[in-house]
Amino acid sequence: MVHVDPAHTSQTCCECGHVDRKNRVDQALFICRNCGVVAHADRNVSHNIAQRGAVVWNAGRESRVPATP
Repeated sequence: MVHVDPAHTSQTCCECGHVDRKNRVDQALFICRNCGVVAHADRNVSHNIAQRGAVVWNAGRESRVPATP
């Protein structure tokens, strides 16, 4: 399990990464003001959290051991 900071995930486009408070039209609708993607707000948020989780997970899995000659 990894911790993901949920800040601004409801305002961030999961396709282009554009952050704007106006992207979240209402409780159920997300429309990106930059690229125009239309999605259910929960779907958009879940993709953002998954993407952030993958970054954190992969960063923790990277080897810190020096390569052997």
